[in-house]
Amino acid sequence: MRQKALLALILVMLLAIGNVSIVQFLLRESDGVAATLNVAGKMRMLGQRIGLETLAARRNPDLPAPASTDLSAAFEAAHDALRFGGQAFDLDIRPVPEALAPQLKDIRQAWLRYRRVVDALTDAPADGSAGERAAVADLTRAGADLLARTETLVDRLVARAREVQRRALYSAYALFALDLLFLGLAGWVVSRRILRPIQVLAQQCRALAAGDHGARSSLPSGDELGELGRALNDSAAHIEQLLRDVEKEHAALADAQAMFDGLSANTVAGIYMVDETLSFTYANERMADMLGYSQAELMDGFPLERLFVGPAYETVRAQALDRFEGHEARTRYECVARRSDGEQIELEIFGSLMRLHGRPTLIGIMFDITERKRAEASARRAALVYAHTSEAMVVTDADGVIQDVNPAFTAVTGYGPQDVLGRTMSVLSSGRHGADFYRAMWADLQATGRWNGDIHNRRKSGEEYVERLSINTSYNEDGSVNCRIGLFSDVTEKRRREASIWHQAHYDHLTQLPNRQMFEENLRRSIEHTRQGGLPFALLFLDLDLFKDVNDTLGHEAGDQLLRLVARRLSECVRSSDLVARLGGDEFTLLIRDLHDPDDIFSLADKILDSLSQPFALGGHTVRISASMGAAFHPRDGDSDSELLRAADLAMYAAKEQGRNHFRVYSAGMRGLWPARIQPQSG
Repeated sequence: MRQKALLALILVMLLAIGNVSIVQFLLRESDGVAATLNVAGKMRMLGQRIGLETLAARRNPDLPAPASTDLSAAFEAAHDALRFGGQAFDLDIRPVPEALAPQLKDIRQAWLRYRRVVDALTDAPADGSAGERAAVADLTRAGADLLARTETLVDRLVARAREVQRRALYSAYALFALDLLFLGLAGWVVSRRILRPIQVLAQQCRALAAGDHGARSSLPSGDELGELGRALNDSAAHIEQLLRDVEKEHAALADAQAMFDGLSANTVAGIYMVDETLSFTYANERMADMLGYSQAELMDGFPLERLFVGPAYETVRAQALDRFEGHEARTRYECVARRSDGEQIELEIFGSLMRLHGRPTLIGIMFDITERKRAEASARRAALVYAHTSEAMVVTDADGVIQDVNPAFTAVTGYGPQDVLGRTMSVLSSGRHGADFYRAMWADLQATGRWNGDIHNRRKSGEEYVERLSINTSYNEDGSVNCRIGLFSDVTEKRRREASIWHQAHYDHLTQLPNRQMFEENLRRSIEHTRQGGLPFALLFLDLDLFKDVNDTLGHEAGDQLLRLVARRLSECVRSSDLVARLGGDEFTLLIRDLHDPDDIFSLADKILDSLSQPFALGGHTVRISASMGAAFHPRDGDSDSELLRAADLAMYAAKEQGRNHFRVYSAGMRGLWPARIQPQSG
C-alpha cells in the first residue's frame, strides 16, 4: 500500500507539474505574443509620433527640438527585437515567426524611406514653398506607408495572438481531458486496487460478523490489502475450524450426555458415582429401586457404610480406596448389600476412576444378581442331574445339530461328545425308518414342539437298539426356537418282552399263525376297510378231514407236526396281503382281501384243496388227508364279523356234508343247516 500510495503521489505530482508547466508554457506563449503585439503597436505609434513631432517643430519653431533621434533609436530597437528577439520597452521579445519575416522586412524598408523623408523635411526650409509642401506630402505618404506596414504586422500579430489563444484553449481542453483521463485512471486504480479490495474485505467482515465463517476473499497477494485479505481468510478458516471443533465437542458432549441419560434411564443396571468421602453423589432411579431408597436420598451424601455392613463394607471400602489411590483403575466384584427394608441382596459391582470437576470420582454400575445366583445354584443342581441321570439327554439347535450330550448318552449310544457335537441326529440312524417317518416327526415338532415315540437307532458298535425318545422344544422370547431337548432310554429288551407277550397273545404257539383273537381283529379291520370304499373280501373256513385218525393212530406229536405242515401249505397258497389263522384244533380261516372278481375264489379253493391232498411225511410215516372248506363274502353275505364267520362255517359244513375234499360258497338256503351246526365238526 505504501508503494501504491507513493506511486499515486508521484503521479499526482507529475500531473500537477505537467499542468503547471503547460500553463506556464501557455502563459509564456501568450505573454510573448502580447509583448510582440505591444512592441508592434509601439512601433506604429513611434512612426506617427516622429512624423507629428517633425511637423510640429516645422510649424512652431519655439517648441523644443523633437527627440526624433531617440524615437528612431527606439523604433530601431523595437524592430531589431522583433526580428532577432531581445528587449524593447522593458519587454522580453521573442523573434517573430518566419511567416512574418516578409512583413517585418517591408516595415524595415518603409521605415528607411520614412527616415529619409523625415530627414529631408527637417533639412528643408520652412518657407511654405513648393519644396516644403512636397516634403510634407512625401512625409505623409511615407508615414502612411509605414503605418500600413505596421498595421499589417499588427493584424498578423493579432491573428497570431488569436491562433495562440485558440491553441492555448485547445491545449487547455486537452490538458483538461488528460487530467480527466489521469483522474479516471487514478480513480480506476484506486477503485480496483483499493476501494474494491476494501469493499470485498468489508463484505467478508460483515459475513463473518453475521456468522458466515465460510466467507472467503480472493484478493491477489502482493500488497497490504491482499495480505490483509489472506490474513482475514486464514483467521476465518481458523475461526471456522475452531467453531467446527467446538461444535464437535458440543455434539460429543451432547452425545455423551444423551448416552449417559439413556444409560441412566435403563431399568436393568443401577448407575452410581462416589466421591472421596465414600458417599454417593449420584444414583439413577433403577439403583434407588434396587436398594429401596429414594433417588434424592441416595444423592444427598448417602454413605456406603449404610448400604454395606460387616465384611461386605470392608471389601467395598478396600476396592474404592485402591481405585482412589491409583492402584487399580477399574474393578469388578460381588458382595452382599442391605436394602432399606433390611433384606439382603447379592450385587455385582463394576467401577472405574474418573475426574469430575477436577476431583477424583468413582463411577460404575450395579446389578442385582440375587435371582441369578439362585438360578446358578439351580443350574448347578440341574447340571448334576444332567451329568448323573441314567436317562440319555441330547440338546440340538433348531435344525437338529447336536450341541451337547450327557454321559448317559454315551453309555447308551457309545458315541462320546467329540463324536457327535456339530453333527445331526442322523448319525444314530439305523436305516429302519423311511423318509416319511422323519417328515412326520418334524411336522409334529414344528406344529407342537413335542414328539414322543419309539425309534430304531444304531450304536457306535453297529448294534441296533430301540429307544423311547421324547423331544421337547425350548423357545426364545420372540417365539423362535432356542434349542430342542431329547430324552431317551434303551427299551430294546422291554420291547422284546412286550413283543413276545403280544405274540403269545395273538399267535398260535404251535403253527405260529395268527390265533382267534388276532383273526377277529383283522376281520373287523377288513370290514371297516371295505365300508370305507375298499374292495370286497372273502372269508374261508377250513376243517381238516381224517385229522382225528392221524392223531389217534400216530400220536399227538405227529398230529402237531401235521398241523404245522398244513399251516405252511396254506400260507404258501395265498398272497402276502392275505391272512391265514388257526382258530383251534384242526380249524383254519383265511381272509382273502381286495377281490376284484368273486369267482377268483374258486381257483384259490382248488389250489388249497389240491395242496392239502398231497402226501405229508410225518417222521417215518406218510399220510394223506383232505379238507372241507366253505366261503362267505363281505358285504354280500354279512355285514358283521359274527355274521360272516357263521356264513363261512355253514358253507364249510355244507361242503363236509357233501363229502370230503369239497368247497362250498355260502348261500341263503344254507341257513336251515344252522340248528344242526352247533359245534364245528372235525375229522
